Amino acid sequence: MVEPSPAHPTIPPAQAQAFRDAVWRYSHWTGEREPEVILDLKSVLISTVCRDVLSFNDPLPEDVFEKLFFDLHMEHSVLKGELDAEPTYRTAARCFLKLIEHRKTEYQQRQE
Repeated sequence: MVEPSPAHPTIPPAQAQAFRDAVWRYSHWTGEREPEVILDLKSVLISTVCRDVLSFNDPLPEDVFEKLFFDLHMEHSVLKGELDAEPTYRTAARCFLKLIEHRKTEYQQRQE
């Protein structure tokens, strides 16, 4: 693990909580409007939370790792491998963003 420094900061608790909430909200999302979570007293899209935590290399809490890993299905085997190899907020956010985009694309295709 990389030691916290200005180049590699530690994730603030509010952002860690927002990311956790985003992972749980994703499970109930059918694809219509992207879910939102609260960050710094504002409602933000789950994809925004992902982008906000991309700079943090802290290890992902086990329960968040397990939930996100579960949501990555067979068609996401490459992403599962990446997350399993490096279970950090940075890797999780990158994989989660791809998962969100996949959900949006699936929903759009069903609407056509």
